[in-house]
Amino acid sequence: MIPIYWTQRTTIPHLDELLAQVREQGGSIIQYQRVFSIILYSQSSPQFEWVPSGASRVSAGLKHTLFSALLGWWSLTGLFWTPAVIINNLMGGVDVTRVLTEPPPLPGQPFDSSALAELARAQKRQQIAFLILLFIVLAVVIGVCVVPTFL
Repeated sequence: MIPIYWTQRTTIPHLDELLAQVREQGGSIIQYQRVFSIILYSQSSPQFEWVPSGASRVSAGLKHTLFSALLGWWSLTGLFWTPAVIINNLMGGVDVTRVLTEPPPLPGQPFDSSALAELARAQKRQQIAFLILLFIVLAVVIGVCVVPTFL
């Protein structure tokens, strides 16, 4: 059987509310991730939160981290996605405030480099988490399957 996975691409349902909070009270709009898995089905979805100025981005993302830790690893795909999502959320998510509050660049002009750099760092963290988990799984498989044959 082939596992089914789905990465949700969606609009931000409460974007107007988030933008109003940033305009009125300052702070940041942070993108966290959630993973939900059941046997052969996995879904990864972005979650956007307003974080007040001076508040911890890590604390604001704990509910998404807990959700993924409890419900994310129940499929093969989820097993690999969940650690990366948890690490990314515990590192404070991705600040998308400037991307959402500033007008898009004119044709030929570059996007905001700070937002792109933060997104690249988040993707790099997820790749590293995936590789670490892959090495752990390989070490366990070798330890269970190969080492007992030599004893």
